[in-house]
Amino acid sequence: MTANRNTPHVLIVDDDPLTRMMAVEALREGGFTTVEAENGERALAAFEFEHPDLILLDVVMPGLSGFEVCRRLRAQPAGELVPIIMLTGLEDSESVEEAFHVGATDFISKPINWTLLRFRIRYVLRSAQVMKELVRNKESLSSAQRIARLGSWEWFVPTDQVQRSAQYYRLFGQQPETFGDGMGALIAHVYGPDRPMVAAALEGARKGGGYQLTYRVVWPDGSVRTLLENAEHAEGEVEGVQAGLVMEGSAQDITEQVENQRRIRQLAYFDPLTGLPNREFFRESLLAATSRCLRSDHRCAVMVVDIDRFARINDSLGPDRGDQVLQVIGHRLRDCMGDRTPAEPAGGGSLPRLKVARLAADEFGILVSDVGPVEEVLATAHKLLDAVCAPLRVPGQEITLSARVGVAIMPDHATDADALLKAAETALNRAKRVTRDQVALFTEEMKVAAFLRFTLEGDLRRAIGDEELKVFYQPIIDVNRRAIVKAEALLRWPHTARGAVPPPEFISLAEETGMIVPLTRAVMERVCFDLAELDEALPEDFRVSINLSGANFMDPHLIATVREVLEGAGLAASRLEFELTETVLMRDLDYATIILAQLREMGIRVAVDDFGTGYSSLAYLRRLAVDTLKIDRSFVSELDDGQGVAIVKAVIGLAHSLGLEVVAEGVETVEQLNTLLSQGCHLIQGYLFARPMSHRAFVQALASACVMPLALKG
Repeated sequence: MTANRNTPHVLIVDDDPLTRMMAVEALREGGFTTVEAENGERALAAFEFEHPDLILLDVVMPGLSGFEVCRRLRAQPAGELVPIIMLTGLEDSESVEEAFHVGATDFISKPINWTLLRFRIRYVLRSAQVMKELVRNKESLSSAQRIARLGSWEWFVPTDQVQRSAQYYRLFGQQPETFGDGMGALIAHVYGPDRPMVAAALEGARKGGGYQLTYRVVWPDGSVRTLLENAEHAEGEVEGVQAGLVMEGSAQDITEQVENQRRIRQLAYFDPLTGLPNREFFRESLLAATSRCLRSDHRCAVMVVDIDRFARINDSLGPDRGDQVLQVIGHRLRDCMGDRTPAEPAGGGSLPRLKVARLAADEFGILVSDVGPVEEVLATAHKLLDAVCAPLRVPGQEITLSARVGVAIMPDHATDADALLKAAETALNRAKRVTRDQVALFTEEMKVAAFLRFTLEGDLRRAIGDEELKVFYQPIIDVNRRAIVKAEALLRWPHTARGAVPPPEFISLAEETGMIVPLTRAVMERVCFDLAELDEALPEDFRVSINLSGANFMDPHLIATVREVLEGAGLAASRLEFELTETVLMRDLDYATIILAQLREMGIRVAVDDFGTGYSSLAYLRRLAVDTLKIDRSFVSELDDGQGVAIVKAVIGLAHSLGLEVVAEGVETVEQLNTLLSQGCHLIQGYLFARPMSHRAFVQALASACVMPLALKG
């Protein structure tokens, strides 16, 4: 198909279909038209038919190599000045010399930054166009050089005489008398590592080949600048000298453009905090690794490391300390990259070579190439885990972290890069939910579970909107008064297709997806409506408790939402009590103090749920406006064998000393009840009295007091 000549036309030559596909998509997004060739023979045929403006040419191909294709193109009159950029992983000086010997314009190393490639092609095309315009308009050369920071030269090859413009000398920070004579004088001003490349280009020009290349030069003050130089044969005769023996060239200072490209690459591919590659760079490295594995029948692995409850570090120590911790972790993972000498024995504790990236706030990715058996991969994961979890010190603080690792192996668990990374993240999510194992290897069962969880998320959104979730009430009994004095509102989900969904499953899902805030508001509205219906029939001090998650408590609209719901139901605030865990309250003690004071001012009471499992600090209880402590069911369950008596006694004594109510959760036996009563706890919640029940059953229970066990009646 004939190209649209209003847009640059690029010929892409590569034997790898994936590379061609990615190049085509990247260039089409950049406004280029493209044509593809999978080998050298087709590339030569396509060049004659398509007349491309630029060629992207792979070096290593079956049949004709990229070097041979470039040589044949340069031998054609139409191919002398067409920019040719070679795509290769070869970076040795011999390959560079060979490339410029056959007339290559420039190199771009793999893996390719496709975004920067578009800018590089535009720049090469623009430079080529500038060169053509300069040749056609010699009368305006001096002005163009001054504006574009271009210098020009003419080289009489047989006598090695060179005429250089004044602007050319300025590009090197030199004067004509200090620069040197002959074309070879250029080499002395070139940055050391670039000298072989420039020497190869000059040798090729001496033998009749043009070139276009980028190299660095060193100024007398030691600063380094970057130049782009183009060279070609002079057309016609120059002062009586045969044209074939005269070269014309121009050099342009592109230091700013190169530095901008470096900054763009740094921003696009690297994490500014840790200096590690970011998720995008990691993904491109993974694409290259998986492609190699498919070609060579090798295996690679991806590990995703997540720091447990990292938010608590930011909350308790501040974001600056949190950043320092992440930097230390990044450094430790980098140290585990397996930079060991080949002579070191495999059993000496060395790790395979790794690539580490920061994928998210507290999540790191590790790419392991050429892995062995699964047992070795898991051993590597545990070594990385040990490195992360070793105690670390930030100024004035020693911290011990815990972490989780998800592992996936190619081709065992996936055959492409994105699926492999997704599999590792799925395994990580499993490791987070199953606390007994810090390292999880991906399985198909995890994939099925992840899909079910994904579908459950959609169902939960629908259920909230359709009011499919139901509020149940579990009575709290005052044994001394032999009456129901409180109740806890508990949410149940009778799924239309799956049946009853366990509360921990859908509550954790709501917290992960941000649905917990609207879900809790729906619970508040239902509870307030139910209480408003019974308001006159209820004892004056009767109230219902509602659980608040950390997201609910930190919601800046919490107080306004509570007021709005109460006003909408026409209910007094004294009918409500909020239950919060110690962990939620301790995330930000100053903030908690303010919010709890506002709730108390409204008339809402606050209970500390699961007391004894967290901080259990007398200091924060004195500071915070709380009204009730709830003894965790794990302590109550140990009362039968006497293990939990000391803790329960301590909690009850602490509550009484502070003038707080104390409620025992999870009471299931008369023996547990008698022990609690003997210690002075008379507010009881548990299956001994009643299971959570519907609103209608709860109304009946209030009317009949039927939840009282037989032993307490009469």
